[in-house]
Amino acid sequence: MNKLRVKFTKHGPIKFVGHLDVMRYFQKAIRRAEIDIKYSEGFSPHQLLSFAQPLSVGVTSDGEYLDMTVNSMVSVTDVMDRLNAVMNEGIKIIAVEELDETSVKAMTDVYAARYIAKFRETSKPDFDWISEFEKYLSKDTLPAMKKTKSGFKEIDMKPMIFDYKFDTQKQEVMLLLSMSSATTLKPALLFEGFFKSMDREFSVSMLSLHRIDIYKLVEKDNEKYIEPFIVTDSSERFYLNG
Repeated sequence: MNKLRVKFTKHGPIKFVGHLDVMRYFQKAIRRAEIDIKYSEGFSPHQLLSFAQPLSVGVTSDGEYLDMTVNSMVSVTDVMDRLNAVMNEGIKIIAVEELDETSVKAMTDVYAARYIAKFRETSKPDFDWISEFEKYLSKDTLPAMKKTKSGFKEIDMKPMIFDYKFDTQKQEVMLLLSMSSATTLKPALLFEGFFKSMDREFSVSMLSLHRIDIYKLVEKDNEKYIEPFIVTDSSERFYLNG
């Protein structure tokens, strides 16, 4: 058996397809590609695969991940080629990596996500939002009400923001945000808090969001940094204070 991690992109109209349908899409694609996927045992066997983190409807991405177990394979390149041969437009496999037996599932190892956020052409604010947003992010605390399974809970978003960078020419911001089982911050909630601080109305439909990649935490040789689940360049690492 081989444990594999698959990295794929999601662009175009397929961004409006929800997570559960994307899961079913991959299950069918794996069968069409004749991947020797391992199934669970019992009365209702299912493919042994899991996704790192669901992507919100309407958001595009360059870095989504799923883990799967296969009974046999020729090579990781063959698995990638077989899958891409049956993929519809909008989803493309860009890397497949073999994991060792001690590797934990991506869904339990997620630590952060990086996004590019900007406003849609028809929803651009009538004020210098980049200048005002930069002032907002520099505050000591950023309170917000987050919806949980047990209701709404007041949180401070400040510790969940690891990094941000503005591009005034493109009128966009890059956000590196916490995304783990303990603390997850979505860009929409951050912008909602920003608009609320200015006493303005906000709707998530105003935003154009793109997820660049998903990251795991690495602590090695007295260093602490985060990097994508499949690293292609060491420059993709972000070093954390403390």
